[in-house]
Order: sequence, then structure tokens, then C-alpha cells
Amino acid sequence: MTDPKNQTNTTDAALPPVDDYATATEALREKLADAQTPGYQAEFDPEEAERAGAFVEDALSEQDATDSNADLVDVPGEEQPEFLDDEGPSAEIPTFITRTNARERFGMKDGETVPEAIARHNAKED
Repeated sequence: MTDPKNQTNTTDAALPPVDDYATATEALREKLADAQTPGYQAEFDPEEAERAGAFVEDALSEQDATDSNADLVDVPGEEQPEFLDDEGPSAEIPTFITRTNARERFGMKDGETVPEAIARHNAKED
């Protein structure tokens, strides 16, 4: 029955509960779909951004970082970068860096290693 003074519904029938979570999830899904449209800028309020995962920290924890340290252990015999100069390979960065490689500098041949090419080059000079 309707009250004529304030026009409110006074019936005993209850309205179904509003599912705000489902509504918000659907709105977020639509905004995320719109955001993938080139040239479209979707605006998110802080609650929507949090629900979309914008504030989730995905960095390694300190324990995970410590556990992964074993991956960084130097393997014996592992090749390290070296710089080539007149004296041969060196770990020190030269004063002037050029783009010359071992093949050009020492006339390196197919199947030959850099130390072999340097030894052959130095033997020619002696």
C-alpha cells in the first residue's frame, strides 16, 4: 500500500538485496576492456584501481631474493667478457673503445678460438 503523503511504498514485500560486489566487478571489467581501446583513457577511482591490482606488490620477498642468490654463483670456467688490445685479452676497460672484433683485429679463422688467434698473430709478429 502507498502512503499518499510521502509516496513511499509501505508494502511488506522486501526488495532483493543489491549485490554491490557483482556490480562493481562488472563495471571494472568494462573499464578494463575500454582501457585496451587505443586512444581511450579509462579513469579509475582508488577502490577500482585496488580491485584491478594496481597496488599489488609483485617484487621478491627478502627470503625469496636470498634463496635465488644461488643462481648467481660463478661457475668455474665460465667465460667472462674481455677487452682485446695489443697485449691480448684483458678484463680492464680500455681508454678508447672501438668496434673492432677479434676476427678483424687478429685475423681469426673459422673454428679458431680467440686465444689461438692471438697466439698465431703474436707468432707472426715475432
